[in-house]
Amino acid sequence: ITHSALLAEAQRLAAFHQQKNGYRTVIATTEQVYQEFSGGQPDPTALRDFVKMFYDRAGADLAKRPRYLLLFGSASYDYRNRVPGNSNLVQGYESVNSLDPLFTHTSDDFFGMLKDGDDINLNDPKTTLALGIGRIPARTAAEARIMVNKIIRYHAAASMGVWRNQTVFVADDKDQNLHLEDAEAIAATAAVSNPLQNQGKIYLDAFPVVSSSSGARYPAVNDAIVSQVFNGALIVNYSGHGSYQRLADEAVLTQEELNRFTNPDKLPLFITASCDFAPHDDPSKNSLGMGILTGSENGAIALLTTTRLVFAYSNRQMNENYLRIALKPLPDGQYLSLGESVQQAKNYTSLSTGDLLNNRKFTLLGDPAMRLAFPEGRVRLNTMNGAPISGADTLRALQLYTFTGEVTDGQGNLLSGFNGRVLPTVYDKEQAVKTRGNDPASKVTSYNQQTNILYKGMATVTNGRFSFSFIVPKDITYQPGKARISLYAADGLRDANGVHTELFIGGAATTVITDNTGPQIQPYLNDSTFLNGGLTHENPVLLVKLYDSSGISTSGTGIGHDITAVIDGVERNILVLNDFYTAEQDSYQRGQVLFQLPTLTEGRHSIRIKAWDVANHSNEAVLDFVVVKKEKLQVTALRNFPNPFQGSTTFSFEHNQPNTDLDVTIRIFNTAGGLVKEIHRIVNTGGTRNCTINWAGDNQSGAKLTKGIYIYSVKVVAAGSQTETARQLILF
Repeated sequence: ITHSALLAEAQRLAAFHQQKNGYRTVIATTEQVYQEFSGGQPDPTALRDFVKMFYDRAGADLAKRPRYLLLFGSASYDYRNRVPGNSNLVQGYESVNSLDPLFTHTSDDFFGMLKDGDDINLNDPKTTLALGIGRIPARTAAEARIMVNKIIRYHAAASMGVWRNQTVFVADDKDQNLHLEDAEAIAATAAVSNPLQNQGKIYLDAFPVVSSSSGARYPAVNDAIVSQVFNGALIVNYSGHGSYQRLADEAVLTQEELNRFTNPDKLPLFITASCDFAPHDDPSKNSLGMGILTGSENGAIALLTTTRLVFAYSNRQMNENYLRIALKPLPDGQYLSLGESVQQAKNYTSLSTGDLLNNRKFTLLGDPAMRLAFPEGRVRLNTMNGAPISGADTLRALQLYTFTGEVTDGQGNLLSGFNGRVLPTVYDKEQAVKTRGNDPASKVTSYNQQTNILYKGMATVTNGRFSFSFIVPKDITYQPGKARISLYAADGLRDANGVHTELFIGGAATTVITDNTGPQIQPYLNDSTFLNGGLTHENPVLLVKLYDSSGISTSGTGIGHDITAVIDGVERNILVLNDFYTAEQDSYQRGQVLFQLPTLTEGRHSIRIKAWDVANHSNEAVLDFVVVKKEKLQVTALRNFPNPFQGSTTFSFEHNQPNTDLDVTIRIFNTAGGLVKEIHRIVNTGGTRNCTINWAGDNQSGAKLTKGIYIYSVKVVAAGSQTETARQLILF
């Protein structure tokens, strides 16, 4: 159900589902529904009656009942359009109690209560949802286009990646460890439902707190969330306090962090078990939840979030029930859709708890018919160093290991037509993390996590089979314990994942590594064409290429033995890059780091990179650069090569506007000032900052120019600003 202003985008999304999933769809505008069911008057009951018509027609035939309802458009508490900026395109249900902030709410559950006698006002736990419901709260056609684009892109090959193996839990530090304990319980439930998912934990009380003029802050948590979104996660799950402007009193997620998100192909489902993170029916509040959803190149694919004040205990129940259902694969290896998972979680929560009101305040902002990007195939390991893997095998420090394995379907059958890549990640055993008791009302405690990476690589899959090798770093925890080998594979059409948790790790090998030199380090910004001292924007991506004959250490176990970056010599703000390193395909010796740097100030900067090999030999490299605000176009390093030239030459320059259309005009003049050639191009260099344009040495008519000296100018226009530079070239 949509509004006529959004109809084209609703039709585009329906066509996508018809093509991809074979779904039968019905699209109706609110105007059409109101004419048929409420005498032309806007009324949310008319929308529900429209859905109930299909439900009743199906009778007992479950195959004919509607499975999903997508409310495609924004809602507002103001049915009569009295408040400024109102956007009530697809009405929502508003509670009778509209004054008390604790008891008022909006709920799209209303549209799924389709049995005769169902009444949302009775708070009857037997009033359950008959279908999966979601809302795309677009206020304009432009916002609708962004959200549909994100859904289509989410299912494209470019979005495949190891990030689909990751779930991240974030916990507030308040209330006597309540939110940390909630997150731990929810994470344990998630691990049982889907042991293939790796878990990251960003618990505020495990980080240093900083006092500021705005109160206590956790800058390391802000950076950790931004880095995790950059690296990718299938689900980001938050437990704690929040509001429509931020998460946690310490503002660990705000508009500032959202502006730093760069994850167009790694869009997570955000689950926020906190107060009114997305009151989408209040036109006066431009909520952070809405911003995360409507970001064109970043943010989230969907939100399972709240619209009003809620209670922590009831939040935990809904959160835990959702993950128990959503993460568990079906017998055929498939997963429930977003809408079905929320439907079942809400129904189970309603029947098992007494807090129906809290349950109603949770809403799915997103497409209910889409599935999260869980890999559907499986990856398994078969041999280690030529022998079948047994539970008694142990990985030892400084030993070279070679594993073989294969990619299968969900039932374990080899996919012999699978040709792509597998990405193995080998984790050291679980480690205990101790909290700090930063909040006066919280106590010091500890929790376990398994995040120290011994090897993260990439190998070729041929006809469903693969092998990879690596040397276990010297820096491991030597007491025996279970390692974790997480596996992800993709071939551009499908993907698969797996996990092996039966190998022990501990002790040292008797072999001796003769490598006595540290890694080779080549740092860049944004791409490998970056030159030392060059220009960049305020939020560049650090790219570091590394090589060592023994491999690069990322274990994080040895003190100081991390891949690190220090900006401008400020050691207290050291950046640890272990989790952002990936070995090159079919090599454990060579790889690269990709890391989203924090926002930088204008001017000159330097960054010092340090890395260690697996035998604990280190090396350093320094990169100098200049930050220019992105809105101020700057062009440097203009040249043509070869120069002098014969036949053709290439113009090149550097700029500070990545991912931006550049309007480039090159004019070539003779020494008398006459214009002999003009070249015009619209160029987008993507994430790089180097632009090249070829010229065949001809004039405007296509004839070759005579030998001599010529002058050329290059004018570049971008984002409303322009720059022009001139140089001399010689044709011989």
